[in-house]
Amino acid sequence: MKITSVTGICLRVPCAPIADALTCSQARQALLIRIDTDSGLYGIGEAFTYGAPLSAMKAVLDQQLAPSLIGQDPQYIEFLWNMLYWRTIANGRRSMTMGVISGIDIALWDLQGKACHQPIYRLLGAHSDHVPSYASGGFYAPGKDIDGLRREIEGYLARGYRDAKIKIGRTLDRPSAPLAYMQNQDMAVTPEEDFRRVRAVKELLGSGLMIVDTNASWDSVTTLSRGRELARLGVEWLEEPIPFEDIEGLARISRELPELSIIGCETQQGSANFSNMIRQDALHIVQPDVGWAGGISETLKIGAAARAAGRRISLHCFGSAVLFAASLHTAAAMSNTERIESEENPNPLKTDLALTPFETDEKMNFLVPQGEGLGIDLNWDKVASFSKDV
Repeated sequence: MKITSVTGICLRVPCAPIADALTCSQARQALLIRIDTDSGLYGIGEAFTYGAPLSAMKAVLDQQLAPSLIGQDPQYIEFLWNMLYWRTIANGRRSMTMGVISGIDIALWDLQGKACHQPIYRLLGAHSDHVPSYASGGFYAPGKDIDGLRREIEGYLARGYRDAKIKIGRTLDRPSAPLAYMQNQDMAVTPEEDFRRVRAVKELLGSGLMIVDTNASWDSVTTLSRGRELARLGVEWLEEPIPFEDIEGLARISRELPELSIIGCETQQGSANFSNMIRQDALHIVQPDVGWAGGISETLKIGAAARAAGRRISLHCFGSAVLFAASLHTAAAMSNTERIESEENPNPLKTDLALTPFETDEKMNFLVPQGEGLGIDLNWDKVASFSKDV
């Protein structure tokens, strides 16, 4: 079996404005990667973008990575990952290049599963056939006050979720606040308002897990000054409080705020970088994104490094149905998976691309798709309707 073509499919769909601590999004996007072979089989993957220009990521795919794949045997996944990594080492290693490699790797695993007539998680070792989840939402939005946030969380609880994550940190309260440099500063709040939002959500969750995410908008001093109040209000996980480059700061936070589990970092990439953070005790819970950190292959290595250090792993996932399926398979193959992020913002790329919806049990454990490869069939009419020429 040989690879005959590698195609990038750019998807973009408008959405109602939502904001985290730093950014405001009015569209959802994804770069799907389709790998076709001379056998008639194909694999589909997704490179997460973090809002990067789709045209730039597609150019990396078309001009730098895809030509190296043509004529290769797609079942040599580990070889191909290393080939792409080393052939782009001078200008790659991180960012968009690693994101595109991640999408390619997912597509290769999808293809491998189809060739072997098995779901991916079974090829990876299969620790479980279901994955616990938490509802990921609680964004800032125009006209959304604390009552609106309460209604949102109540909706998650009515569906069976027990655990939830909300955004905090969209503040302009200090001279170095990163929001001051962002183009859109609407919907900013005070720290006191954030604490009230946290209190309102925890009252609804009760004994359920409360997670807050600052999207790396704080520094270590700010985190240490506010972390104990978060813990007092019932927060258990604090996600990515500061940029991942400040490993010393993360280690200090982890050491001086034992009441909170520090989780991160969705924007970090590569098993070597995650291993370095784990060795320096910067994280309690490791949180890579399969579509950004290096694909299924690299995320398994990150999970193994975490397990060797006695750390849990909880995958970040904020993409389309393709990325969510890949995340479920990867999470189900690792024995130290804690739970997976299940985004609950309106997102047609997640809810409308697959012909059949993802299934859960009554406790909101997601059942791993049992079809070959990723185990999902895409609605190609929807793919076409969301496609964007770049």
